[in-house]
Amino acid sequence: MSNKRVKNLDYYILVPAIMLMLFGIVNVFSASSNMASGSPFTYLLKQCVYVTITLGVSIFVYHVKLSKILSEKFAKHYLMIVVIGLIIARLFMPAVNGAHGWIILGVVSIQPAEFAKLGLIIYFAKYFSQYSFKPKHLQETIFVPNKWILPAIILFLIAIMPDIGNLAINLFIILVMILASEISWKWAALAFSSIGTLWIALPLVITQLNIGASNYGLKRLVAFVNPWKYEKGSGTQLINSYYAISNGGLFGVGLGNSIQKTGYLPEPNTDFIMAVVAEEWGAIGILVVLTLLLIIIYRIIVIGVQATRTDIRIMMYGLAAYLTIQILVNIGGVSGVLPITGVTFPFISYGGSSTLMIGLSMGMALNASSVVQQEKFKRQQKNYKRGNNGRI
Repeated sequence: MSNKRVKNLDYYILVPAIMLMLFGIVNVFSASSNMASGSPFTYLLKQCVYVTITLGVSIFVYHVKLSKILSEKFAKHYLMIVVIGLIIARLFMPAVNGAHGWIILGVVSIQPAEFAKLGLIIYFAKYFSQYSFKPKHLQETIFVPNKWILPAIILFLIAIMPDIGNLAINLFIILVMILASEISWKWAALAFSSIGTLWIALPLVITQLNIGASNYGLKRLVAFVNPWKYEKGSGTQLINSYYAISNGGLFGVGLGNSIQKTGYLPEPNTDFIMAVVAEEWGAIGILVVLTLLLIIIYRIIVIGVQATRTDIRIMMYGLAAYLTIQILVNIGGVSGVLPITGVTFPFISYGGSSTLMIGLSMGMALNASSVVQQEKFKRQQKNYKRGNNGRI
């Protein structure tokens, strides 16, 4: 790295992110220790490879000129690749846990829906920076129809996989970015409340009407309404997650000593890894993880507030929304507050696609922070020179 780049590194983002990735590697190894498919060392090695690749790519993204990333041309090409990936996954790949969400290439599996999140953030950061919200002139606003074709196709493909969790996350990210584009708070409140109501009401309706009794995804969605009713089926994960959290108490049972990972929690190293973390590290461990994440999110928002460029500001709010909703949906599912959707926990869960996307997001955040700090330094220099000239 150049001296200027090292000087402008945002350690409030970098240090917590690295700490969380290292913590994730340790807990992936622990949570995988009693899985029937593969040895814990296999998962450990793969996660180490994922993290190493992610760090390398993130360093590259940090050095790329941010205006090249936040360009309309790059964003469109990125989204078109995502569309192709989603089509391949939906039409040509076998279902995994009830959803056609993976492109399986031998030992490597790619989840296109994960890549969609960052693509939509880049796309809408550029788009919303070019248009403002003018209710009386809709043709000139953020609701230009042809600009929504690619995002609409992506959201539709994610919905029919079906991948309700990632669909909800992408919608939330878009809503936050619309809000950042200076939309009226009344419109934003209506949109958020509508999505939230639908998110809670949908499982209740499905349960009452007994819809999708044979669909794995829908069964997981409704399990949180009454997991004990589905104790031997879709409610198993949630019930055992309750046991894990209860066993952990305040200080946990110790690293490697989880009971629920020994065959009770299916795939405890992915979307339910925080249940294992709660059992082994206790509430204190969960609090430390959430605090580190809060530091990152808070810093990203601060950089967004300080940014003078509209595209950077909206991008940073999108990245903050991405992390926030991903955390809330995962923790909500693990604790039974929200429906289970199979969404991974940032930095901690096992998985190449999710790890890479979170790492790239941090690379972009660090890049944006460096740009904002340089601009701030230049403004201070100009003000200083102007002040000195005035005194002379």
